[in-house]
Amino acid sequence: MSAIRGFDADVVVVLESWHELDGRAMLDELQGHGYRVESLDLSTLTISTRRARHSEPGEGHVQIAICSRLPVLARRAIEIGEVPGDPYGPRSALQCTIDVQGTEVDVVAVHTSSMLWKIGPLRHLNALRPQLPGRDRYVVVAGDCNFWGPGVVAVMRGWRRAVLGRSWPAHQPHSQIDHILVRDDIEVVKGEVLPETPSDHRPIRARLRLKTASEPR
Repeated sequence: MSAIRGFDADVVVVLESWHELDGRAMLDELQGHGYRVESLDLSTLTISTRRARHSEPGEGHVQIAICSRLPVLARRAIEIGEVPGDPYGPRSALQCTIDVQGTEVDVVAVHTSSMLWKIGPLRHLNALRPQLPGRDRYVVVAGDCNFWGPGVVAVMRGWRRAVLGRSWPAHQPHSQIDHILVRDDIEVVKGEVLPETPSDHRPIRARLRLKTASEPR
């Protein structure tokens, strides 16, 4: 968890967290370091912690999570369906409404299928896009899209990438499959790929600014 705290970000999206069946969760200790953690089972899949690289045997669920130092006002799950053959089964994205100095911002975390031969990532993004909040709200979509940027923005019409840079695999990245997406009502102040962590992906980070109604978009 020191890596997550070291990002010094108001909101951190974690695409593969872990929750033991006995109630323990990988992100529990963040709750005592100024973050509120909202999590959602990525799917109904239950796996051994040995596969999840935990030190103790047991079973649990892979989750996605949104960790926020800002107030979380609401949350909801967004069902994005199932890709045939995907061992994770039906997937969902997680949306949290966050209070940013009195303005509501919806942050959506998504982890799409990696089954490229079945166009799994694009199927999930196609299912997600029409369920996102409308243009009357500020929205940020962040996730492991398992697909390259041009294809992602082609499916996510009206959205653009806040970070451009190779993020996978972490030890010698040659592709960007992790994305932060915004619409034209949010300015990208800075976007960057961060140094390697214990994950097999390099983290990406964006500093964003909400545009006012009077600013050009």
